[in-house]
Amino acid sequence: MKYIWMIILLSTLLYGGCQDVKVGYLFTHNAKYNPDSVVFKANLDDANDDDAHRKKFEIPWQSQSLEGVQGTNPIRYSIERIDSDHNNPEILNQFSSVQKGVIQLPWNHSVPQGKYAISLRISNEGYSVVLDSMIMVIIK
Repeated sequence: MKYIWMIILLSTLLYGGCQDVKVGYLFTHNAKYNPDSVVFKANLDDANDDDAHRKKFEIPWQSQSLEGVQGTNPIRYSIERIDSDHNNPEILNQFSSVQKGVIQLPWNHSVPQGKYAISLRISNEGYSVVLDSMIMVIIK
């Protein structure tokens, strides 16, 4: 009788250990950009030293990184959606998200003037979260 209980106990432990358990964690409830908007220029002015430098070295426009995300590495950031008056995919595909959620736009972009609300997807192994309208990119 003693061995039967041991077999039942071992069977229960083995069965419980075979369940799919998500690896790691992803916390995004404190995620934010500081500041939550950024201004990029539509046209560079060669008379402006900063603009001339950006053009010479082809420096892309970049936002600050997204703060407050915690999770198991690697954490991936991608643009889920861009809300604007300009819904042309050729225009919107110029935006990209790089490490730590930095929003990037090439120095020589062709995005028209306007406001662009960017929603991000943040994911790692086993988790994926969409954060709506996290940053406003203003093209002037």
